[in-house]
Order: sequence, then C-alpha cells, then structure tokens
Amino acid sequence: MRKLSTLRYSEWSLKRKLFVYMLFLAILVLLILIMGMVIFGRTTSTEQTFYEVLDIQMEVFEKDISAHFDHLAASAITMSEEMTAVLESYLQTHNASFASLNDSVTDAAAIQEAMIEPLRNKLLQANCSGAFVMLNATVNTALPESAFSKSGLYLQINGYTPSSPDVLMYRGFTDIAKAHGIMPHRKWRLEFRTDLIPDYAELSSEASLPLDTAYRITELFVLPGTSENVLLLTIPMLGADGTFYGICGYEISASYFMTYHTQPSKLEHLSCLLTTAHENVLITSESLSCGGSNGYFHALTEDYAITKREGGLTDFKSDTYTYLGLTKKLSLSAASGEHLLTVMIPKEDYNRVFIENTVQTVILFVLLFFFTVSFCRYFSKRFLSPLLGALEQIKSDKRSEASSDIPEILDLIEYLDRQDKAHGETVNALTEKHQAAENEKIRLQAEYEAALSDFNRIKAQYSNAQSELSRIQTELERLAYSRKTEIDPADYQYFLAGLQTLTQAERNVFEYYLAGKSAKEILALTGIKESTLKYHNHNILGKLGVSSRKQMLRYAEVMRNQREENVT
Repeated sequence: MRKLSTLRYSEWSLKRKLFVYMLFLAILVLLILIMGMVIFGRTTSTEQTFYEVLDIQMEVFEKDISAHFDHLAASAITMSEEMTAVLESYLQTHNASFASLNDSVTDAAAIQEAMIEPLRNKLLQANCSGAFVMLNATVNTALPESAFSKSGLYLQINGYTPSSPDVLMYRGFTDIAKAHGIMPHRKWRLEFRTDLIPDYAELSSEASLPLDTAYRITELFVLPGTSENVLLLTIPMLGADGTFYGICGYEISASYFMTYHTQPSKLEHLSCLLTTAHENVLITSESLSCGGSNGYFHALTEDYAITKREGGLTDFKSDTYTYLGLTKKLSLSAASGEHLLTVMIPKEDYNRVFIENTVQTVILFVLLFFFTVSFCRYFSKRFLSPLLGALEQIKSDKRSEASSDIPEILDLIEYLDRQDKAHGETVNALTEKHQAAENEKIRLQAEYEAALSDFNRIKAQYSNAQSELSRIQTELERLAYSRKTEIDPADYQYFLAGLQTLTQAERNVFEYYLAGKSAKEILALTGIKESTLKYHNHNILGKLGVSSRKQMLRYAEVMRNQREENVT
C-alpha cells in the first residue's frame, strides 16, 4: 500500500494533464489562425490594401505627369526665346516693323521658312504630339473675321513611333512644308482661328515676362476640323520692349497622352486621368486619360460624382458605372488653374476581391473548427477513454484485469483493496490479496515505465526529424540564393544601364516582350513592319549587352525580383 501511494504522488494528476493538453490545443489553434491569416492576406482589410496600392499608383502617376509638363515648360521657354530671336532678326535685317507683317504674304512666308526647321526639331525633341508658333498678324486683313485669323506654323506628329516619326503641317504655307519634306494635314488651313482656342484673349492680354511664370495650360478642346481632343501648353513671344508677337507651345492630344503615359501596374482595369479640378465632380470630357501597361484601357465618357469614404478611398459614380480610387490636386502652371489627378478601378474589381477574401476567411474558420473538433476527439480518446474503460472494468468486478497510469484510478483500486482486505475471512486470504495488489502495482509500474520509454524515444525521433527539416530548408535557401547569383554582376549592371538608353519605341517593344508577347502579337499591337521590329530587336539586344531574348528576359526577371524585394 505504501508503494502504491508513492507511485500516486510521482505521477501527474488527471486535472493537470487535461490542463496541459488543452493549453497545447489552444496554442495550436492560435498558430493555425495566425498562419491562415498570413497565407490569405487577412492581416489588413481589403479597403486598406486597395488604398495602399492606389496610393502608390497615384505617386507614380503624379511624378510622371509633373516630370512631363516640367520638361515641356522648359522646352517651351527656350522655344519662345528662339522663335522671338528669329522674328526680331528678320525684322532687323529687313528694316521692318512687326505691324508691317499684316497683309504681307512674302514676309509671312520668309519668317515661316526661317522657323520651320527649328520648330520641327523642337517637336521631335519634346514629348508631345504637336508644336506651333502663332504670330499676332494675318496675311489678309480684308477678309471677314480677320481679327480672329493669325499667321504661323503648326506641326504635328503623325503616329507616335520615335524611331522614324512622320511630321504633318496643320497650319502654315504648304509650299514651304513640301520643300522640307513635310506633308500637309488632311484638315490643313493656312492660318489659325483664335476664336477656337480656349482663353486666347487672356493669353494675349495678360502676356508678360518672366517666361518661367507666363506659360499656361489650356482646357481640353477639340482641334478644329478634327475629332481629336487636345490641350495646349502655351507661352507668349515677347520683345524686349514688351511687344506681343504671338504665342507658341506644344500640343498634347488624347491619343498621345494615352500612349505616352501608360502606367506600370498590376491592377487589371486601371484608369488614370488628368482633368480640370472641379468641386465634387469628375468631368471626363475635360480629361486626358490612360490605362495600365497590361494593355487595358476604357475610355470614360460620363461625368462622375465624387464622394470621399472614411477609409481614404473615393467613390466615383455615374448613371452607368461606379469606380473606386484616389484624387489629388496638382498645379502644372502658375498662370493656370489647378488640375486633378485621378487613379481608379471599377468597383466590381474591389467587390470581387472583397468576396474572395470573405470566402477565404470563412474557409479558414471552417478549417479551424474541423481541426479543433478532430484534436478534441483525439485527446478524448487518448486520455478519457482509458479512464472510462478502467472504471467499467472495476464496476464489473474485473479489477484484477484493470490497468491504468492514472493516479486517481490507482487510488480507487487501493481503496477497494482495503475494503476487500477488511472483509476477508482470514489473515491468509488478506495476505494473498495484499500480495496480489503488490504484484499488480509492480506490473502497472513496469507498463508505465515501458510506455514512458516509448514516449521519450518517439519524442527524440521527432526532434531529429525537426532538425533534419531545418537543415533541408537551409540547404534549399542556399541553393536558391546560389541560383540567383549565377548571373554575372557586371553584365547585369550593363543591362540596367542599357535600359536607360532605349528609345521609346525600343522600350515599348521591350515591355511587350516582358509581358510575354510574341513577335506576331507585337506586330499586331504596334502596327509596325516586321523589318522595323527586327531592327528594334537588334538595337535592344545590343544596348542591353545580351545575346538572346532568353538572356534579356532572365535579366529582366532578376530586375523585377529586386524591385519587389525593395518595395517589400
């Protein structure tokens, strides 16, 4: 009996065992919950995730627009100075006044002859769809509405292929254009109509130095005679004495904006807009828009009511569509009103991701419930079933066959043994029962020690397996890193430097290859000839220092991985 009591106090009680294993179960469920939330990206809300993605997209779009218009403004200032110098040089050489240019076809033609090549060079150097010089003079003051007619040059890019751009004359003398290899536009006219240019009266009346604060950006309008929406970056041409010679500047068409400002993005249906800022409304008819680099573009034709949401996002609603995105005001010119930048996606995309996240969350909790029930059944079978079985054996008078490592069961057996011995008929019978109890105790102790030995052995095997798994994972990471560093660093740096030297056409072809497009698909998308594509391929491989398209795509994949790691 003394040995049985010693064994009882050396074992864990049923209460303690159940506490420890239930604690283990709770910790396991918590780990599964955390792991599931990380796997399914549930650590942040869907709205917060979209806000962060669109905020980054807005930052990229803002930098792109600001850099573009800053470059055009700087180029327009030099254009104004150069064209003013050409005009004043002509007037000084011919001892003429600026007012004498009215009704003088000869002077107008001579001035355009002097300006056409510098203007074409400015057009080809700037990122725009057109460039113009509009003089405050006309070749025929006798015509009706001659006050609105102005002489000058207006050149446009025909298509946006930087390697060999076609230039057309929209306004000016066609004989001069043809002499310089420039074909007339199908909607050609000799002179400008200022009544069709937004805010021309203000542009002429408020023109003043210095030029770096005098340039303006017009509203979006339909170019006369065409269906093309454009906005103009205008800057006055002023003499040293303050004489207003006219205006010059650059054109940005809707088609050019859509092509030039295509945004790199992983969003499937991205729309980015530059528009005149209005209170609580987005007027698409006054907007230039572009899409994502994946090729998607949906031209917006309706006006959208703007409503701010609490999470930072903004709703854009029309009679037909609903979008979700961000807006930001931007000043592109000190002399013009504020513009509004907008990046947005269809509300359906947000709803789809929200539903996917909700379904994933439901699946996660279903899995948690399943694992919790399974573990509880296991623990019930592992610890409670032996207890109930032992009690059933005791109740059926099969105490001699009962076996358990639970101290409470041993206590019960000890009590019953004492009762049996108290009611024994003889001392010998009592001694025999006592001996039987001692033998039973020894047997149970041996079984317990054997079970404990098996447990320790299995635990050691589990620890060894964990160590082996850790070693294999470390080796896999080492092999992955070794694979990553197979690329020669010097060649890779040459590749990165070469990217900066690609022309816009080469860059477009390069981006199509990165998007997985074949040569046939690129020919269909760009509309270029096969010989032109081969020429671009040769230049791209040469500038990037690679020998094959496969090597180029491999370097590009390393570059993409590095950028993703830096963002992370």
